Amino acid sequence: MEYKLKKHRVTFSLEKIVILIMVLFFGFTTLRFGRFGIGEIILLLLCIGQFFRNRVNVIRVQEHRYTFFWIGYLYIITLGFVVNNVLDIAPQPVLFDYTSYIVILFLCLTFEAMFNKKSSMDLYKLLKIVYWGGLLVIGFLYLLYLMGIDNISGHYLTYDHAEIFSPFAADYHQFAYFIAPLPFVALYIIQKEISIIVKLITAMSIVLLISMGLSTSSNTLESSWVNTSILLIALLVWRKLRRQYRSSSIIAFFICLMFIGLLFSFNTIAGIVESFFEGSSNGEHRIILWINSLKVWLHSPIVGLGPGSFSGNEIFQGTEAHNTFLQVLSQGGLLGGILYALLIFRMIRITKVNVFILCAVFTLLMYGLGINDLRRTVLWFYFVLFYFLGMKEQEEKIGKR
Repeated sequence: MEYKLKKHRVTFSLEKIVILIMVLFFGFTTLRFGRFGIGEIILLLLCIGQFFRNRVNVIRVQEHRYTFFWIGYLYIITLGFVVNNVLDIAPQPVLFDYTSYIVILFLCLTFEAMFNKKSSMDLYKLLKIVYWGGLLVIGFLYLLYLMGIDNISGHYLTYDHAEIFSPFAADYHQFAYFIAPLPFVALYIIQKEISIIVKLITAMSIVLLISMGLSTSSNTLESSWVNTSILLIALLVWRKLRRQYRSSSIIAFFICLMFIGLLFSFNTIAGIVESFFEGSSNGEHRIILWINSLKVWLHSPIVGLGPGSFSGNEIFQGTEAHNTFLQVLSQGGLLGGILYALLIFRMIRITKVNVFILCAVFTLLMYGLGINDLRRTVLWFYFVLFYFLGMKEQEEKIGKR
């Protein structure tokens, strides 16, 4: 029994290192071989491993919500694709989206099967490996960037040769998605750890994360961090007041303090909001993209138009909506939108067991308001990990009562 336990621990320790490498290479898009890279190869091997271990023999809604979402979404957008082509609305190539979505389907299936067998402590250890391992690798690359080294063997650390930190990524959002939830993951680690030294080192690492994030020049990332920080402060104050059963006048006092703080930061926040609404990675105004995406949706409101990008300065120009929910509506219509909304509501309900994990999820959701994240593999890995971490913590809390 003891031998089997030690063997299990060693196996999972190796798995954690492999998963870290996979997650990092998901974002290193310039290191891929065509459309696929080391991250996708590792994912394939992990998926095969789950089948060989008989972890994927029965698919249940409770344990495989993300898998069911992608199966349903692929079915709906296929109906949209048929409608689009039969009515000749705006047919376009769909192989890229289909390939990406199927990869993410298998990612969700793989990690839902794996994480369902783990405890919250196992998942927490994996999260720490992803956090510290990712910080070590990306931090080293960031140091090279600060030293003025913009490429390694011809593979660039910057975006489009500009002063934008984007290590081995053709799109800086690929990298920004990796670090987006990590400041709130750091707060979660600080909450969980006992050692004061570990808490201090983790707190200092947040400064490095913010510095790297700002170096991406992503106004979407900045906006998501600001919005989530405001939410975190509000949740912490509200939770503190509820526990102490303060009077309504005390609650009103703290709310006023928050509003005063926001007023003093108004110019900074207004600048971030303005850059968010007026700019996109393609140079268009997001408001225009969003309006045109809604116009596209009305051409097939029930099942959408299938895979593809239909927005732009004019409709059907082949530009993404720069908003995940609007992209879902244009591709999958009302049915796809409802399916996506149910998944998000369920994820929020589960992860609210811990305020910092909830905020990590909220950061990713906020990011999705300014860019399409359906094809971001690292995002869906985070979603599944945070979901099961929250679910396992919830189950263990109930079990202790």
